[in-house]
Order: sequence, then C-alpha cells, then structure tokens
Amino acid sequence: MDADGVSDGGSRDLLVRIQTAQSLSEIGAAIDLLLQRFQFRYFKLFSSRPLSTDTLRGQLLLSNVPEAFIDGFDSIGGLPAAPVRILAASDRVAWQWHVSDLREKASLYPHVGRLMVLLEEHGISQGVYTVLPTLDGRRQIFGVYGERPPLSQPDLDEFSFLSIHLLDRMEVIDKRSNWQRTGISSLEIECLEMAAAGLDTAAIARRLSLSTRTVNYLVASLCRKLGADRLEHALGEAIRLGYIS
Repeated sequence: MDADGVSDGGSRDLLVRIQTAQSLSEIGAAIDLLLQRFQFRYFKLFSSRPLSTDTLRGQLLLSNVPEAFIDGFDSIGGLPAAPVRILAASDRVAWQWHVSDLREKASLYPHVGRLMVLLEEHGISQGVYTVLPTLDGRRQIFGVYGERPPLSQPDLDEFSFLSIHLLDRMEVIDKRSNWQRTGISSLEIECLEMAAAGLDTAAIARRLSLSTRTVNYLVASLCRKLGADRLEHALGEAIRLGYIS
C-alpha cells in the first residue's frame, strides 16, 4: 500500500471513481467495482437519515441485497436494523464479522438462529462494516457481504480507506441534494464554496465566467435563502448547518 492508502493502479482508479461521483447512481457503479475487487456479492449503504428505525428496508439508501432477504430480515423481528455494535463503538472505523459470531447468541435467542438460517440461504457468511461519523452526530454506514475468507489486515485497511472515501463522497452528494431541496442552485453552491475559500466577487466571476453583476445577484439570492443580511452571515449559517467547513 502506498502513501495514498491504495495498493495498485486498480485501487487508484477506483478511488478516482469514488471521488468524482456526482450522483447516487455513480456511487452505485463505484460500489460494484469495490465488490468485485474484494470479492463480496452484496452491499448495503445505510441512510444517515433513515425513514424508519424499526425495519431494515427503512434504513437503506442503496443496496443490491435481494428483496427476499430484506423481507425475511424484517419478518423475523427483534433484530437491529442497523449494525448496533459499530454504532456504539465510535472509535472503530471498520468491523469484520463471520456468521459463526452469532452462534452463541443463537443458542439463547431463537430469532438470531433464524437470522443465521436466512444468511445461509443467501450465501452470506462473511461481512465488513465501515462507519463514518458526521459533525452533527449521525453515522454513515456501509456494509458488504458474501461467502469468502476473512480479509487480511492489509486488505481490510485498503477496504476501510476506500469505504471511508465512499461515505465521505456520499455525504457531499447528500448535502448538495439538501441544498437543492431548499431551492439553492448548484451555481449558488459554487459561489458559496469559493467565497469560503477567500475569493472576492471579481475572482468568483472570473472562475465561473460570469459578470460581477451576476455574482452579486447570486450572493444576494443565497443570503435571502439562508436568512442572512450579508455574505459573511450566510457563510456562518452554512458552516453551522454543516454544508461547508
């Protein structure tokens, strides 16, 4: 593994795909390549803003796990929809597990035994979770599953590195989606990011090939939408909301 945290050109190409993804579908395409590289079959990308806290289906943002598995999981009942152990262990980035880890609990709790049967039916014996905490206390979680030997430590390190970049990119896409839902355009976002980097109106206009008059209009629009009376206040509000750092 080199100084960038990747072992070869294949991983570097995958890292570029992740870092340049602009949509959920492009994130999904990058995940497909990640599965191929580490020889896993399924994945679950958990929503950091779940629709439901008591079902697996309500927790998922993106997944290729069969519908029959999700239905079976939710019908068992009494199971945590998200990986509680990794949620509780805030200092852990990655957690690798094997289905045999459930054996002791299965002897005490019948619903865990039913889960083991469900995992076997779908060819899932090994998995890895990666978690990325966010500034506002949420946790983004990515899991992969399949039937393969445990990852070696170097492979686990590389998987964790790529997965953290994946979750970080997902957070950027999610934030931009939230901006759009509030009526803030992608062009206004660019203005805000450039202003946060210290560029003045003239410099922003040159970067975006716009007139200074247009940039001033975009800044005024941003301030209105963020409830601020000037750009400095708008930047402060955007930082408070976690949209820029």
